[in-house]
Amino acid sequence: MTREEIAEVVKATVRELGKTGYLRRFDDVAYSRMSNRLYDYYTGQSEDKDLEDALDQVKGHYYFSILPQYYKDRLTIDWIAESYHCDAMTIKRNKKQLCLQLWQILDEKGVI
Repeated sequence: MTREEIAEVVKATVRELGKTGYLRRFDDVAYSRMSNRLYDYYTGQSEDKDLEDALDQVKGHYYFSILPQYYKDRLTIDWIAESYHCDAMTIKRNKKQLCLQLWQILDEKGVI
């Protein structure tokens, strides 16, 4: 098999894995894991000093209150969007951005 044939097989395999959901982008995995960690933290299921420190670092973000509203108070994205006077996509995008920032902070500390 030539190098080009192998590359084509790999591309086709990756496409198929993506379609079936078996292959996810790294930031989607990081977002999902951080989302679970935030839920556990805000519901009191776990005490997480490292996460608490990371939250302190992003506290100045304009949309920071999305996190406790969503994970602790269990408010919907639509309700949060209304309170910010913006659309739901803005809230989703910023929630994901905050989660990924937290992931990066924790990863740099080596506690992921």
